Amino acid sequence: MPRVPAWLNAPRISAVLLRGCFYYATAFGVATFRIGRSDDFQLLAGSRKVYNWISVLIRVLGSCFYGFSYGAWADQYTDWYLRVFFGLRLVGCLVCSAIILVLQICYEQRILQLINHFFALFRRLRTLTRTVEEGFGGSLELTLLMFKLLSLAFVFLAFQTQHTPWVFLTVLCDLYTSIGTGMIMHFCFVGYLSIGVLYSELNRYVDHRLRAQLGSEEEDIQQQPDVRAHSNLDECLAIYEDIHQVTRSFQRLFDLPLFLSLVQNLSAMAMVSYHAIMRREYHFSLWGLVLKLLIDVVLLTLAVHGAVSGSRLVRRLSLENYTIGQSKSCHIKLEIFLGRLNHQQLRVCPLGLFEVSNELTLFFLSAMVTYLTFLVQYGIQTKQF
Repeated sequence: MPRVPAWLNAPRISAVLLRGCFYYATAFGVATFRIGRSDDFQLLAGSRKVYNWISVLIRVLGSCFYGFSYGAWADQYTDWYLRVFFGLRLVGCLVCSAIILVLQICYEQRILQLINHFFALFRRLRTLTRTVEEGFGGSLELTLLMFKLLSLAFVFLAFQTQHTPWVFLTVLCDLYTSIGTGMIMHFCFVGYLSIGVLYSELNRYVDHRLRAQLGSEEEDIQQQPDVRAHSNLDECLAIYEDIHQVTRSFQRLFDLPLFLSLVQNLSAMAMVSYHAIMRREYHFSLWGLVLKLLIDVVLLTLAVHGAVSGSRLVRRLSLENYTIGQSKSCHIKLEIFLGRLNHQQLRVCPLGLFEVSNELTLFFLSAMVTYLTFLVQYGIQTKQF
């Protein structure tokens, strides 16, 4: 049986897809930093001042023209329901664009520090597990990233060129602004997916390799683990703590943008569904857009679920039951760590209003089915079908 090339494994392909997502965000002026290799060939995020200010200028001009052209779009529809939805979409896109501008201008250094902390955690984890091969996650992460790329590519499939320069410019500004708004959710997806990968790989190492290192030999139940095992234990506890701190920093930066992006997705799905059903326009671009927005929400909840499950799995690894010898310092260290876990539960609750979880996806789906059923019944009663 022929051997599969090393570059075809899931972690390497996932890393390539992740870099493709980064280039996509760079092209639309959301990721204005660069990612390169340092002198010791380690991944490092750095600032690009010129491109950052160019992206800020383009976003300001595009948002202003998008808001100015709102009247031309709204006048096409006499239905007050659609006009309200267009107004909500306008406000949501402009607010999210303002948040992106604030992040790029005021929080650029904090974002760079956060990304470099993620890179540092992956390097420490690779050193701890003695993993030489570079990559990202496994088959699950590869599947989620492939669906994410399909979602990102849909925009270009549904985009139609216009012959009129004014209409083309209006559509282009709308596309640039709306993609920037959706990029917030994509950033959150990648962030929580990375947190889930960190927890998953560290939990796997603790459960399989560190357990064996800390266990006593069968022939001598009182044999003390070696110095390396204690050092690995200290590093594992430190990495768990650092993952928690990075997660808190990530949530402080993106809780408000994530909330607004979810609201924007919900309102856009409701608006497009109403327009398609009431006007009987069953185009691929319309229902494909609804499906794309739904996939974005589902992918986000799956990434969050993986991160939350990984953080909770730490409590079920039974670290306190490991044979760590008679070292009082190690026992105290584990007791402090396990006690701290009760105050470090990972929960994704944008603005504390609701929890992003798989239950949210089911609620979201049931609400959409109810809404679509109501629209169909309303259309039948008003004799529009």
